Amino acid sequence: MKVRSLATIVLTLSMVIGLDLHADAEEFMESWYLSRGRANMEIENYKAAIEAYEKVVERDPNHREAMRSLGLAYEKQGLKDKAIETFDRYLAKYDDDPEIAFDQAQALEWSRYAYREKDMLKYYRMGLKRKDDSTMRLKYATHLARHKESSQEAIVQYDRVLEQQPRNPDAHRGLAKAYAWLGNNDQALYHANLARQTARRESGDLTTLRQDMLKGREPTVEGVIGILAQPEKPFELYGVRIGSRGRVDLTPFTTTTLEVGTEHFRNSSENRTGGYLSLGNQIRFNPSNRFDAILEHHGAPHGDGLAYKFEYTHESPSFSIRPGVKREFRYDSFASFAGSRTTGQLTGLARSTLFYSTVTFDAGSVHVNVTPFAGWVTSEHLSANGQIGLDLKASLPLWQTNQWGLSAEYLFYLTHYKENQSGFVSSTSEPLPGGYFSPQVFVNQIPRLATTYIMENKDELWLAAGPAVQYVDQSTQESAFRLGGDAHAAYTNHLSKVWLMKLMADYTQIANIYTRIQVNALLVYTFN
Repeated sequence: MKVRSLATIVLTLSMVIGLDLHADAEEFMESWYLSRGRANMEIENYKAAIEAYEKVVERDPNHREAMRSLGLAYEKQGLKDKAIETFDRYLAKYDDDPEIAFDQAQALEWSRYAYREKDMLKYYRMGLKRKDDSTMRLKYATHLARHKESSQEAIVQYDRVLEQQPRNPDAHRGLAKAYAWLGNNDQALYHANLARQTARRESGDLTTLRQDMLKGREPTVEGVIGILAQPEKPFELYGVRIGSRGRVDLTPFTTTTLEVGTEHFRNSSENRTGGYLSLGNQIRFNPSNRFDAILEHHGAPHGDGLAYKFEYTHESPSFSIRPGVKREFRYDSFASFAGSRTTGQLTGLARSTLFYSTVTFDAGSVHVNVTPFAGWVTSEHLSANGQIGLDLKASLPLWQTNQWGLSAEYLFYLTHYKENQSGFVSSTSEPLPGGYFSPQVFVNQIPRLATTYIMENKDELWLAAGPAVQYVDQSTQESAFRLGGDAHAAYTNHLSKVWLMKLMADYTQIANIYTRIQVNALLVYTFN
């Protein structure tokens, strides 16, 4: 019994010692192969290093150093496929090694690995998560910018590069292309300009991009002529305006317009002449949001010659909205525009201030613009006259070819004034002496056809006309339905590459109150 127990103890001790010796032997062999691999890597004997590291990986497939070094040895030996395969396994287990992640991403940039583009981007992200490397981030952004769906993420990465290197021309060049792809021409042009400023020379593709972004935004100078004829008394008004207008983009995000000139207005017994100045500026925050402002001063009216318009625009794929406020001159008569002293006391000088919001959307095939508005009209010696209303336009395309376009349109206008201030002589009862058309209720409905013809040389002719069915409710006379008219025409002629002429004519019949005819002409020179 004692002999058997002693044998058991001896056998157990032998097994333990044997296991320890075997483990020590395995550890020794692993250490020896690692040392051999390191030594051969130092002397650039990559074939021998591969043999050594492969032995280690055979014994321990998850050995971090051996897997990493084996991939590097494969790479140095030119065994690209084996290096990539090894690094795939290595990075699947150890994602905290940015150097190998970046190395793997760059290896997959080869055209032969184009089918692994998603993996290449994954490894760039893996490396950037652990190490903020501007060079690698720039490479990552460049790959993202190749596809429209990832251009927005490319912009984020380019911006992070510029946070550390504000004058990096490659980042600005990449942003210019990404923004252009997304339709943000302002940002595209801004970064294209910065890329040109920060680089010693401009690449041909960037020059082409800048030229494309500048199309339609070139500085222009325009000659302006306008004629107005409104013969019916007492709303009689004749006018002519001659001026010059210039437009320029002071920055990629702003467009400034300046117009100066002179104008003359008259009726049968009075006339006024004076200069005018108009300054406009548009600020574009992004492709979906902008702000427009226009300030004008006219010297022809008595006293008050100020007009303005401030409008904010938001556009989305399904609709746009343009809230704003505007102060306008009333061109209903000579009295309303310039003020009249035929009675010894200044009458008229009507100015309209309206708050509005224009909403544009498509209802199926119908394009709709609807503008509710509210405000007031001021006139000399009269209290402010409240006004509310609604303006609507609906357009339905009927026929379209390369040259011809035909659409049906419906225009609806409704307004209500607190008081009737249409009078031209002093009075304590309606119509009060404001000199502008202001019935209690006025409704104007215009069904019309509009056609566009584009000629082979890109000249364009546009015509729109239809009857106007109107309802007029005035306290001084019986309300009634009236027939009027509405007709408009425009012709654009490209005289040359830099010269353009545009002619516009408008005819409006307001019930039996007055007829207005306007003709405007523009001669535009575009700087290339």
